[in-house]
Amino acid sequence: MMMLSVFAIVLNSSSHAISNCNSDVWMWDLFKKSFISLDGRVIDNANRRISHSEGQGYGMLMAEYYSDSRTFQRLWRWTRLNLQRDEDPLFSWKWQPKRPHIPDHNNASDGDLLIAWALHRASEKWPSKGYDKAARSIVFALQASHVKLLNGETVLLPGTVGFSFNNRTILNPSYWVYPAMDVFSSYSNQWALLSKSGLSILNHNLYGRDGLTPDWIEYANRHWRPASDFPPHFSYSSYRIPLYVVWGKKSHQINDNYVKWLKTKNVAWTNVTSGEQAFYPPPEGARAVAQLVSLAKGDRIKGEGISFVPKGKDYYSDSLVLLSHMAFNEGICE
Repeated sequence: MMMLSVFAIVLNSSSHAISNCNSDVWMWDLFKKSFISLDGRVIDNANRRISHSEGQGYGMLMAEYYSDSRTFQRLWRWTRLNLQRDEDPLFSWKWQPKRPHIPDHNNASDGDLLIAWALHRASEKWPSKGYDKAARSIVFALQASHVKLLNGETVLLPGTVGFSFNNRTILNPSYWVYPAMDVFSSYSNQWALLSKSGLSILNHNLYGRDGLTPDWIEYANRHWRPASDFPPHFSYSSYRIPLYVVWGKKSHQINDNYVKWLKTKNVAWTNVTSGEQAFYPPPEGARAVAQLVSLAKGDRIKGEGISFVPKGKDYYSDSLVLLSHMAFNEGICE
């Protein structure tokens, strides 16, 4: 018997909607209580309680969105003191509780982008804190070292080392944080070109019977293909692709394959080459993204919003839930 998909979304009633173009501070309070330490560290409780530059960026974005200046300052202070590198203003991607706390000084460019975007937003809300200067230094450092021209497309390298070789270049499409790139286009046209290229690259990398983009891709021998160093899965990282597209107000450019898969599949990942699928469901945060995409693509009833709420149990799932609420309010409701 076919299992009823947990991605099936009821869109004909607004009675269960949570996001109605308003803030629900209790969700932020639960996230803080569950995942943010007193000194400002965002804890990935499903991954040996490590912290990521990505997670710090998410926390800072949430704190700015909910006008929580005190928490924003704590998050930024911890990030600056523990993750920011000596050689540039970018951030080591991982901090772990055991020593050495920083086992790998490589960065993750999406984490850098998220932190810079949060700082830019905070500079407009709290202009006397010097956040704009910090944001610009990160953006221009990324632009100088990570934004490259590849096969006529402007691309974002995922990190400083390990992704660009003589014969191939590895990319992660979920690192294209479209709303941030669109904001940074006021700094340099390179970011506008980067935003445009992301959608083009997605359309050149649709594989398998579902026509999806794997988490990691590479350009080699004048061809795009799933990256040879990683499983060819559309999975946890890629849930963020439609989230960022909607948040960047580009929902009309989302490939319908993403919409169909998010709404109808009850699996955490799929192998875009073999068709193999996970035997377990996705986190609830993916369901929130699915609902966000449906709302962005379809006719909406007035007052309708994201019905999923954080549970305080899983850092990544709850991050996707809160970010979906924020994207709905800023990418659809405005």
